[in-house]
Amino acid sequence: MKNIISLFAIVFVIFSLSSCVERTGKYKKLQAQLDSLSLVKEATSTELEEVFATLNEVENGLKSLREAENIFALQTQSGVELSLSSREQMKSDVTAIKEAIAGYKKQIEKLKNDNRINSSQFKKRLESLTLELEEKSVVIADLQRQLEEKDSQLRVKTQQIASLDKAVSNLRSDVTSLTQEREEAKETIATQDQLLNSAFYIAGPKDELINAKVLSKGGLFRSARISYEAEQSAFVKIDIRNVREIYLNSKRAKVLSVHPTGTYTLEADTEGMQVLKISSPASFWEQTKYLVIQTQ
Repeated sequence: MKNIISLFAIVFVIFSLSSCVERTGKYKKLQAQLDSLSLVKEATSTELEEVFATLNEVENGLKSLREAENIFALQTQSGVELSLSSREQMKSDVTAIKEAIAGYKKQIEKLKNDNRINSSQFKKRLESLTLELEEKSVVIADLQRQLEEKDSQLRVKTQQIASLDKAVSNLRSDVTSLTQEREEAKETIATQDQLLNSAFYIAGPKDELINAKVLSKGGLFRSARISYEAEQSAFVKIDIRNVREIYLNSKRAKVLSVHPTGTYTLEADTEGMQVLKISSPASFWEQTKYLVIQTQ
């Protein structure tokens, strides 16, 4: 029992002494210093966390840049021509990466000028990051140059294609015009050829020839150069290249139009009917293309 009472007494004395110490000026001063150091420690810790957060952000950004660089390398070295949309997207990505690199460089410079961390290892880390950013800048600049060259080449190709399209269109137009001209020329030649090789003949009794206005009532032969449509409608049109014989269906016949002697003959067929046989077509039709034959 005495021991318990003694223990309580000792505890009481310790707490009493502690309470007295806390009320002294020296204790309060030490406590204030301790509190100040704690605040400095907390502030320093916060600043260091900000520094390393910035550093980690830069390193993560560089990791993303490496991945993007590998993708670009695969796209540009594949040998496959990129579509317009893919090329525009790549140009946009390259611009974004270029801006990101510039931002990371600023952050690194800011960390270099921060004197709160003087660790040589930390500075080496910053130098390594700076070197890699410079390398990435060179790579991105080269990639941007390649894209600009491809754009320039594409513009040239587009202009060449446009010129070729125009040339082809002009050639097609020329071909169409030439084809049309050729067809017109063919038609003209065919018409002229037909006219040159066309002749007209009429064969019949005197009365029919008078009614056709080939002969006058007095019996005089009109010129074979007939210009009256009514008169020409009475004639039969032939191709002098194909017609060498004209069957007259009459036992007697006489050629009234002017044709050189010796260029034709009048002969009887097996039934005694007269047939006009032309031996020299060119000479026969030379003076007139209108043949008039009177039959009985």
